[in-house]
Amino acid sequence: MEERIIVILESLNTASDHEFDAISAVGFKEMFDSIEQNFIGVDITGQPETLSQRIRQEFELEENELIQVERLRALNITPHDILYLLNNDEIKVLRDCLKLSKKGNPRFNILEAFANANDKLIENYEALAKRDLYTLKSIGIEISEAELGIKFEEVTKTILEQLNLVVDEDLRKSINTTKDKTDIIISISDDDIIIGEAKTCKNGDFAKYSTTSRQIKAYVTRCENQGKRVAQVLIIAPSFSQDFIDSAEMDTEVNISLLTAEGLKQILDAFKAKRRPNFSARLLTKGGLLKAELIAKSI
Repeated sequence: MEERIIVILESLNTASDHEFDAISAVGFKEMFDSIEQNFIGVDITGQPETLSQRIRQEFELEENELIQVERLRALNITPHDILYLLNNDEIKVLRDCLKLSKKGNPRFNILEAFANANDKLIENYEALAKRDLYTLKSIGIEISEAELGIKFEEVTKTILEQLNLVVDEDLRKSINTTKDKTDIIISISDDDIIIGEAKTCKNGDFAKYSTTSRQIKAYVTRCENQGKRVAQVLIIAPSFSQDFIDSAEMDTEVNISLLTAEGLKQILDAFKAKRRPNFSARLLTKGGLLKAELIAKSI
Protein backbone atom coordinates (compact mmCIF):
# COMPACT_ATOMS: atom_id res chain seq x y z
CA MET A 1 0.00 0.00 0.00
CA GLU A 2 2.80 2.43 0.91
CA GLU A 3 4.59 1.70 -2.37
CA ARG A 4 1.40 2.35 -4.34
CA ILE A 5 0.82 5.63 -2.49
CA ILE A 6 4.38 6.75 -3.30
CA VAL A 7 3.87 5.96 -7.00
CA ILE A 8 0.61 7.93 -7.07
CA LEU A 9 2.14 10.91 -5.28
CA GLU A 10 5.14 10.95 -7.60
CA SER A 11 2.82 10.83 -10.59
CA LEU A 12 0.76 13.74 -9.27
CA ASN A 13 3.85 15.77 -8.40
CA THR A 14 5.25 15.42 -11.93
CA ALA A 15 1.90 15.84 -13.73
CA SER A 16 2.40 19.56 -14.29
CA ASP A 17 5.83 18.92 -15.83
CA HIS A 18 4.26 16.58 -18.39
CA GLU A 19 1.52 19.12 -19.10
CA PHE A 20 4.04 21.93 -19.66
CA ASP A 21 6.13 19.63 -21.88
CA ALA A 22 3.11 19.00 -24.11
CA ILE A 23 3.19 22.57 -25.38
CA SER A 24 6.01 25.11 -25.40
CA ALA A 25 6.03 28.49 -23.69
CA VAL A 26 5.35 30.15 -27.04
CA GLY A 27 2.51 27.75 -27.81
CA PHE A 28 1.04 28.33 -24.34
CA LYS A 29 1.14 32.10 -24.88
CA GLU A 30 -0.51 31.83 -28.30
CA MET A 31 -3.18 29.51 -26.91
CA PHE A 32 -3.85 31.84 -23.96
CA ASP A 33 -4.06 34.94 -26.18
CA SER A 34 -6.40 33.16 -28.58
CA ILE A 35 -8.71 31.94 -25.81
CA GLU A 36 -8.74 35.40 -24.25
CA GLN A 37 -9.78 36.97 -27.56
CA ASN A 38 -12.48 34.39 -28.36
CA PHE A 39 -13.83 33.45 -24.93
CA ILE A 40 -17.23 34.81 -23.92
CA GLY A 41 -18.04 33.45 -20.48
CA VAL A 42 -20.69 33.99 -17.85
CA ASP A 43 -20.00 34.02 -14.10
CA ILE A 44 -22.21 32.47 -11.40
CA THR A 45 -24.34 35.64 -11.25
CA GLY A 46 -25.00 35.56 -14.99
CA GLN A 47 -22.69 38.48 -15.76
CA PRO A 48 -20.22 38.44 -18.69
CA GLU A 49 -16.82 37.12 -17.65
CA THR A 50 -13.41 37.33 -19.30
CA LEU A 51 -10.80 34.58 -19.17
CA SER A 52 -8.62 36.66 -16.83
CA GLN A 53 -11.53 37.19 -14.46
CA ARG A 54 -12.25 33.48 -14.35
CA ILE A 55 -8.59 32.66 -13.69
CA ARG A 56 -8.50 35.17 -10.81
CA GLN A 57 -11.66 33.67 -9.35
CA GLU A 58 -10.72 30.00 -9.70
CA PHE A 59 -7.11 30.35 -8.51
CA GLU A 60 -7.86 33.05 -5.91
CA LEU A 61 -5.48 35.63 -7.37
CA GLU A 62 -5.44 39.26 -6.32
CA GLU A 63 -7.42 41.75 -8.41
CA ASN A 64 -4.24 43.68 -9.20
CA GLU A 65 -2.45 40.51 -10.35
CA LEU A 66 -1.50 40.87 -14.02
CA ILE A 67 -2.62 37.70 -15.80
CA GLN A 68 0.18 36.76 -18.16
CA VAL A 69 1.50 33.38 -19.29
CA GLU A 70 4.87 33.93 -17.60
CA ARG A 71 3.09 34.50 -14.30
CA LEU A 72 0.84 31.48 -14.80
CA ARG A 73 3.87 29.28 -15.47
CA ALA A 74 5.53 30.61 -12.30
CA LEU A 75 2.38 29.65 -10.36
CA ASN A 76 2.45 26.17 -11.97
CA ILE A 77 -0.83 26.81 -13.78
CA THR A 78 -0.64 24.67 -16.91
CA PRO A 79 -2.37 24.88 -20.32
CA HIS A 80 -4.55 21.95 -19.20
CA ASP A 81 -5.61 23.93 -16.13
CA ILE A 82 -6.72 26.83 -18.35
CA LEU A 83 -8.70 24.62 -20.73
CA TYR A 84 -10.46 22.83 -17.88
CA LEU A 85 -11.64 26.18 -16.47
CA LEU A 86 -14.01 26.22 -19.44
CA ASN A 87 -17.05 23.94 -19.31
CA ASN A 88 -17.79 21.54 -22.15
CA ASP A 89 -20.17 23.90 -23.93
CA GLU A 90 -17.71 26.78 -23.73
CA ILE A 91 -14.82 24.65 -24.98
CA LYS A 92 -16.87 23.50 -27.99
CA VAL A 93 -17.70 27.10 -28.89
CA LEU A 94 -14.01 27.94 -28.63
CA ARG A 95 -13.08 24.95 -30.81
CA ASP A 96 -15.53 26.12 -33.47
CA CYS A 97 -14.19 29.70 -33.30
CA LEU A 98 -10.70 28.32 -33.94
CA LYS A 99 -12.08 26.24 -36.84
CA LEU A 100 -10.71 22.98 -35.47
CA SER A 101 -11.92 19.45 -36.13
CA LYS A 102 -15.06 18.36 -34.29
CA LYS A 103 -13.73 14.82 -34.03
CA GLY A 104 -12.09 13.70 -30.80
CA ASN A 105 -11.57 15.54 -27.52
CA PRO A 106 -11.93 19.30 -28.14
CA ARG A 107 -9.42 20.22 -25.43
CA PHE A 108 -6.77 17.92 -26.90
CA ASN A 109 -7.52 19.31 -30.37
CA ILE A 110 -6.87 22.85 -29.12
CA LEU A 111 -3.61 21.83 -27.41
CA GLU A 112 -2.42 19.98 -30.50
CA ALA A 113 -3.22 22.91 -32.78
CA PHE A 114 -1.02 25.31 -30.83
CA ALA A 115 1.73 22.76 -30.27
CA ASN A 116 1.90 22.11 -34.03
CA ALA A 117 1.97 25.83 -34.84
CA ASN A 118 4.94 26.30 -32.54
CA ASP A 119 6.78 23.34 -34.07
CA LYS A 120 6.47 25.07 -37.45
CA LEU A 121 8.09 28.21 -36.05
CA ILE A 122 10.98 26.23 -34.59
CA GLU A 123 11.48 24.33 -37.86
CA ASN A 124 11.57 27.66 -39.71
CA TYR A 125 13.54 29.50 -37.04
CA GLU A 126 16.08 30.91 -39.50
CA ALA A 127 13.33 32.37 -41.71
CA LEU A 128 11.84 33.99 -38.62
CA ALA A 129 15.24 35.47 -37.72
CA LYS A 130 15.59 36.88 -41.26
CA ARG A 131 12.07 38.36 -41.12
CA ASP A 132 11.19 36.29 -44.17
CA LEU A 133 7.42 36.71 -44.22
CA TYR A 134 7.09 35.09 -47.66
CA THR A 135 8.59 31.79 -46.49
CA LEU A 136 6.59 31.82 -43.26
CA LYS A 137 3.30 32.47 -45.07
CA SER A 138 4.08 29.78 -47.67
CA ILE A 139 4.01 27.15 -44.90
CA GLY A 140 0.85 28.47 -43.30
CA ILE A 141 2.29 30.72 -40.57
CA GLU A 142 0.27 33.93 -40.49
CA ILE A 143 2.22 36.64 -38.72
CA SER A 144 2.50 40.40 -39.13
CA GLU A 145 5.70 42.34 -39.68
CA ALA A 146 5.27 44.05 -36.29
CA GLU A 147 5.10 40.69 -34.47
CA LEU A 148 8.28 39.19 -35.92
CA GLY A 149 10.71 40.53 -33.30
CA ILE A 150 8.62 39.41 -30.32
CA LYS A 151 7.91 36.05 -31.94
CA PHE A 152 11.62 35.47 -32.58
CA GLU A 153 12.37 36.25 -28.93
CA GLU A 154 9.66 33.86 -27.73
CA VAL A 155 10.74 31.01 -30.02
CA THR A 156 14.37 31.54 -28.94
CA LYS A 157 13.29 31.08 -25.32
CA THR A 158 11.46 27.90 -26.26
CA ILE A 159 14.55 26.48 -27.99
CA LEU A 160 16.72 27.30 -24.97
CA GLU A 161 14.19 25.61 -22.68
CA GLN A 162 14.21 22.54 -24.94
CA LEU A 163 17.98 22.46 -24.40
CA ASN A 164 17.13 22.11 -20.68
CA LEU A 165 18.40 25.59 -19.85
CA VAL A 166 16.73 27.60 -17.09
CA VAL A 167 15.09 30.65 -18.69
CA ASP A 168 14.37 32.84 -15.67
CA GLU A 169 11.33 35.00 -16.46
CA ASP A 170 10.84 36.18 -12.87
CA LEU A 171 14.39 37.55 -12.69
CA ARG A 172 14.06 39.15 -16.12
CA LYS A 173 10.89 40.97 -15.08
CA SER A 174 12.43 42.16 -11.82
CA ILE A 175 15.41 43.60 -13.70
CA ASN A 176 13.58 45.17 -16.63
CA THR A 177 12.42 48.77 -16.62
CA THR A 178 10.34 50.74 -19.11
CA LYS A 179 13.63 51.91 -20.63
CA ASP A 180 15.87 48.85 -20.34
CA LYS A 181 14.29 45.52 -21.32
CA THR A 182 16.52 42.51 -21.78
CA ASP A 183 15.11 39.69 -23.90
CA ILE A 184 16.32 36.59 -22.08
CA ILE A 185 18.02 35.65 -18.82
CA ILE A 186 19.44 32.15 -18.36
CA SER A 187 20.31 31.12 -14.81
CA ILE A 188 23.34 28.83 -14.66
CA SER A 189 23.69 28.86 -10.86
CA ASP A 190 22.20 30.70 -7.90
CA ASP A 191 24.31 33.76 -8.65
CA ASP A 192 25.56 33.37 -12.24
CA ILE A 193 23.47 34.24 -15.28
CA ILE A 194 23.72 34.65 -19.04
CA ILE A 195 22.00 37.66 -20.60
CA GLY A 196 20.52 36.79 -23.99
CA GLU A 197 19.54 39.12 -26.81
CA ALA A 198 17.55 37.90 -29.84
CA LYS A 199 17.98 40.14 -32.90
CA THR A 200 16.17 39.83 -36.20
CA CYS A 201 17.62 41.28 -39.39
CA LYS A 202 15.88 41.46 -42.77
CA ASN A 203 18.67 42.22 -45.22
CA GLY A 204 22.34 41.39 -44.78
CA ASP A 205 24.29 40.83 -41.57
CA PHE A 206 23.39 42.25 -38.19
CA ALA A 207 25.75 45.21 -37.76
CA LYS A 208 24.39 47.53 -35.03
CA TYR A 209 27.17 47.01 -32.49
CA SER A 210 27.22 50.44 -30.82
CA THR A 211 23.46 50.38 -30.13
CA THR A 212 23.49 46.76 -28.98
CA SER A 213 26.56 47.36 -26.82
CA ARG A 214 24.86 50.23 -24.96
CA GLN A 215 21.80 48.07 -24.35
CA ILE A 216 23.59 45.04 -22.98
CA LYS A 217 25.90 47.09 -20.75
CA ALA A 218 22.84 48.72 -19.16
CA TYR A 219 21.37 45.24 -18.57
CA VAL A 220 24.63 43.99 -17.07
CA THR A 221 24.70 46.91 -14.64
CA ARG A 222 21.12 46.27 -13.51
CA CYS A 223 21.81 42.56 -12.99
CA GLU A 224 24.97 43.22 -11.00
CA ASN A 225 23.08 45.73 -8.85
CA GLN A 226 20.77 42.87 -7.89
CA GLY A 227 23.70 40.70 -6.82
CA LYS A 228 23.96 38.60 -9.98
CA ARG A 229 27.20 37.85 -11.80
CA VAL A 230 26.87 38.06 -15.56
CA ALA A 231 29.00 35.19 -16.80
CA GLN A 232 28.29 35.97 -20.44
CA VAL A 233 26.18 37.96 -22.86
CA LEU A 234 24.78 35.83 -25.70
CA ILE A 235 23.58 37.57 -28.86
CA ILE A 236 21.57 35.51 -31.37
CA ALA A 237 20.94 36.84 -34.88
CA PRO A 238 20.67 35.50 -38.45
CA SER A 239 24.30 36.45 -39.11
CA PHE A 240 26.81 39.10 -38.04
CA SER A 241 28.96 41.57 -39.94
CA GLN A 242 32.71 41.17 -39.59
CA ASP A 243 32.90 44.56 -37.86
CA PHE A 244 30.30 43.38 -35.33
CA ILE A 245 32.27 40.19 -34.66
CA ASP A 246 35.55 42.11 -34.27
CA SER A 247 33.98 44.70 -31.95
CA ALA A 248 32.43 42.00 -29.75
CA GLU A 249 35.74 40.14 -29.44
CA MET A 250 37.63 43.35 -28.56
CA ASP A 251 35.10 44.62 -26.01
CA THR A 252 36.85 44.71 -22.64
CA GLU A 253 33.81 45.63 -20.52
CA VAL A 254 31.62 42.55 -21.09
CA ASN A 255 32.14 38.98 -22.24
CA ILE A 256 30.13 38.46 -25.43
CA SER A 257 29.29 35.29 -27.36
CA LEU A 258 27.66 35.41 -30.78
CA LEU A 259 25.51 32.63 -32.21
CA THR A 260 23.64 32.50 -35.50
CA ALA A 261 20.01 31.40 -35.64
CA GLU A 262 21.03 28.57 -37.94
CA GLY A 263 23.65 27.53 -35.40
CA LEU A 264 21.19 27.46 -32.49
CA LYS A 265 18.79 25.33 -34.54
CA GLN A 266 21.68 23.00 -35.42
CA ILE A 267 22.49 22.60 -31.72
CA LEU A 268 18.83 21.86 -30.93
CA ASP A 269 18.61 19.23 -33.69
CA ALA A 270 21.75 17.51 -32.37
CA PHE A 271 20.36 17.64 -28.82
CA LYS A 272 17.09 16.01 -29.88
CA ALA A 273 18.88 13.33 -31.87
CA LYS A 274 20.81 12.05 -28.84
CA ARG A 275 19.30 9.62 -26.37
CA ARG A 276 21.32 11.10 -23.50
CA PRO A 277 22.47 14.52 -24.67
CA ASN A 278 25.29 16.20 -22.78
CA PHE A 279 24.72 19.95 -23.08
CA SER A 280 25.69 22.70 -20.69
CA ALA A 281 25.09 26.44 -20.70
CA ARG A 282 28.86 26.77 -20.28
CA LEU A 283 29.20 25.82 -23.95
CA LEU A 284 27.66 29.20 -24.75
CA THR A 285 30.24 31.15 -22.74
CA LYS A 286 33.33 30.62 -24.93
CA GLY A 287 33.20 34.15 -26.36
CA GLY A 288 33.31 35.45 -29.92
CA LEU A 289 31.42 33.82 -32.77
CA LEU A 290 30.50 30.36 -31.50
CA LYS A 291 31.09 27.35 -33.74
CA ALA A 292 27.72 25.63 -33.63
CA GLU A 293 28.91 22.56 -35.49
CA LEU A 294 31.55 21.87 -32.82
CA ILE A 295 29.04 22.38 -30.02
CA ALA A 296 26.58 20.06 -31.80
CA LYS A 297 29.24 17.36 -32.07
CA SER A 298 30.11 17.62 -28.38
CA ILE A 299 26.53 17.11 -27.18
